[in-house]
Amino acid sequence: MNRKLPLVLILVFFYMLSNAQDVHFTQFYNAPANINPALTGVFVGDTRYAANFRNQWRKVPVNYMTFAGTYDTKLKPNLIKFGALAVGGHFHYDIAGDSRLYNTQLSGIASLSKTLTAKDKLSAGLGLGVSVVGFDYGQLKFNSQFDGEVYTPDLASGEEVANANRNSVYADMNIGVNWNHRVKKSRSFFNLGLAALHFNAPKVNFYTNEKESLDTRLNLFINGAVQLTRRFDVRGRTLIQSKGPEKEFIVGLAGRFYLDPHLSKETAIELGLNHRFFDLGDSWSPTLEFHHKAITVGLSYDINISDFNVATQNRGGFELAIIYRTARIPELKPKDCKIF
Repeated sequence: MNRKLPLVLILVFFYMLSNAQDVHFTQFYNAPANINPALTGVFVGDTRYAANFRNQWRKVPVNYMTFAGTYDTKLKPNLIKFGALAVGGHFHYDIAGDSRLYNTQLSGIASLSKTLTAKDKLSAGLGLGVSVVGFDYGQLKFNSQFDGEVYTPDLASGEEVANANRNSVYADMNIGVNWNHRVKKSRSFFNLGLAALHFNAPKVNFYTNEKESLDTRLNLFINGAVQLTRRFDVRGRTLIQSKGPEKEFIVGLAGRFYLDPHLSKETAIELGLNHRFFDLGDSWSPTLEFHHKAITVGLSYDINISDFNVATQNRGGFELAIIYRTARIPELKPKDCKIF
């Protein structure tokens, strides 16, 4: 038996304890509903469909698989006097490890935007949902279930986890604000957002008499673009998160080249690099995006550089993001045609 395996398993266990976290994506800027409900409706167009997929740590026994889907749309202008309303829905499913530990959430999201100037909008957002977390105890194997020669699943495990509930259901609330600035007749823009996720500190428990509050996740989100030429933009993005004792920082820089800069035919390729770090470094993530009219496809791959690479061999996670936007056709008022 490989002598390094016990060390690898120990490192995996302690890494999970020290960096326990919510669903997260390297392409966080392509998964706005996951970081701030105030980003609902903050895009060019009227309706947006987004799908995000992540497969992380395939080289170790605790690999993660995450999927998220989001729909948001802007309601008709002047529906309410105070500002513009956007609504939508969000779903995510995350599963990891031999125990098939999973997290499923379905939520509604909404934002109210107020135009401050011709270039600036301020949005406030709210997300309300229901989450289910659970695990499959039957997939776990314990030393007490080996009779000295073979594994016998019918033997008692002798573990306290055998008496735990297999799932827990809780209500979740997210709140946030976002400032959006756009330069007229330019692709340049800037977003600055603050959010508090799990704002209601929901109770999660697998044991009847033991309930733990889920820490509120606070984050600061910044992204933007500067149009340098007719065909080239520089884009930057930053996400700073804190959840209890855990912290996460992601910074990224990218260049986008427009093969066709015309608004109705817009086609571009973007190359970038993101860096995630907790203390001194966690991963580097090269990114590639393709944009054609209303469709965006983003790819990224995490190259693990933390101490955990003794288990991952520098292999982190593959990620895919697909976004599709639509715009309403403006209604034209009929004109009288006079015949003389």
